[in-house]
Amino acid sequence: MPPKKKTAKKKTEDDSILGDLIVKELNTKMAGSAYVFGKDDTPTEVKRWLTTGSAQLDTIITNDAEKEGGIPVGKLVEISGESQTGKSMLSYVILKDCLDKGGIPVLIDTENAANIEFLQLIGLDPIETNFCLIQLDTVEKVFEAIENMIKLIKANEPDRMVCIVWDSIAATSTDQEVRNDYDENTIGLMARRMGQGLRKVIRLIGTHNVSLVFLNQVRKNIGVMFGDDTITPGGSAVPFFSSLRIKLINAGKITVGNTVADKKTIGAKVRAKIIKNRFGPPLGQCEFKVYYNRGMVDHEDWLEVLTKAGHINKISAQKSAITVDGKTHEFKNKDWLEYVDNNPDFKKAITPLLRESLVVKRHKEQFSYSDEVVEAVESEEEI
Repeated sequence: MPPKKKTAKKKTEDDSILGDLIVKELNTKMAGSAYVFGKDDTPTEVKRWLTTGSAQLDTIITNDAEKEGGIPVGKLVEISGESQTGKSMLSYVILKDCLDKGGIPVLIDTENAANIEFLQLIGLDPIETNFCLIQLDTVEKVFEAIENMIKLIKANEPDRMVCIVWDSIAATSTDQEVRNDYDENTIGLMARRMGQGLRKVIRLIGTHNVSLVFLNQVRKNIGVMFGDDTITPGGSAVPFFSSLRIKLINAGKITVGNTVADKKTIGAKVRAKIIKNRFGPPLGQCEFKVYYNRGMVDHEDWLEVLTKAGHINKISAQKSAITVDGKTHEFKNKDWLEYVDNNPDFKKAITPLLRESLVVKRHKEQFSYSDEVVEAVESEEEI
């Protein structure tokens, strides 16, 4: 006789009561360490988000058109990249959003590179705001400062949001490295200190509304012949404990001037790639421009994204049109920035379209395999 099929046991009221009893008993003995998942508020659930300044980047991180932000509060985020790719600028925008939402922005500067003029340029004026700058020189002191801040928040304002940016891991020494002579070997010491520090603070940030944003450099991984030949300093602790890892890649310069003598570099085109993501699909990427004299203009690159998604129709090589809320808007492609700046209601209306066009559908009935998808999966370069 064929074996009988097992039927799924129906959830009963007794099961729910038993679960509540288990959680209650554990919390009595272990001081609030147990939760009914999906029913109780847990440290793993992200309730607040901070924006990166790019609606594209925010959306490919969260994979949610409704969330206005991409940096999760209560988690660790690593932003790495080459020189002049806007790592610091991106972190300043995140700190400003924290301040605008009633939080406390904290910048731990171990590079001695904080620029008050650039902070003021993007609207974060340390003179007029509750902005905290901490300058430290070793990994041990950085984690000691983070731990002390979390304890201070817990004692005074446990619900206050805090964003702590560390700029940067690669520029920070260890206590032993500072004490030693230049020729003494400290291989592996940085990685051990990072692991010890993160094991202590990673459990605290989720319960105290603290967002940790660690900036890091990208260096050549010598000996790698295939695939990604770059690596970030600090060992494996940051990649392991991070809920989100963003890599910024220089995709070109932005220059002005018609002649060689007049030509000036005023910014860079940046490609942001998601290396690790616990909130949406990884390996998503987008491009935006960073200007050294004004920061980021978010909607500058929306025209291309909306056109690819089919929301914008080309009338000619120079003109395009989009219909939003029953109204058709026509504009010259070269005047896109000016048109959006002069029509705030239009920008507000097209923002949901932009976000929806970047969301990757999760449900099986909304997705089907194709030859292109299979080919991409089999391609080593894409992986």
